[in-house]
Amino acid sequence: MAYGEATIIIDRPPGDIIDFVMDLREYRKVDEKLGKIHSIEDAEDGNGVLLRFSPKVLGMPGPKTTQRVVAKGNRIDISGVPAWTDALMTFTAFFTCEETDEGTKVTRALNFDFKKPVAWLFNPMFNRWLAKAVPEELANAKEYLEAGKHLK
Repeated sequence: MAYGEATIIIDRPPGDIIDFVMDLREYRKVDEKLGKIHSIEDAEDGNGVLLRFSPKVLGMPGPKTTQRVVAKGNRIDISGVPAWTDALMTFTAFFTCEETDEGTKVTRALNFDFKKPVAWLFNPMFNRWLAKAVPEELANAKEYLEAGKHLK
């Protein structure tokens, strides 16, 4: 398993942060992993949105994929929808927002569960990448939100 997690305090209310993340085209400005967005549409079952995009993985273009993004309260859950890539790995991620006296404590995590025989190769590479990419993403979001750029 390859896992990356980071936490940061952002001087904005949780709702502002959730709204910003759910505006995926806007959030892409702080998260280069999103790559090219092809479409965003409401899920047919009414549970979140379906994001079709070509992610940037390890700084390189990844295969076109679809993920379900669901916001409930102060949490966002992200998961892959069934696809050919499931033979190699599955993906889940989340954001949580917790109001504190200092601001909103935002935790972001990504999990790539690689399967044998590729796990031995990809887990170490992705762990190194995520250790840097996830904290950078949150630092970018903090800077963007606190500067009020999401309001333009």
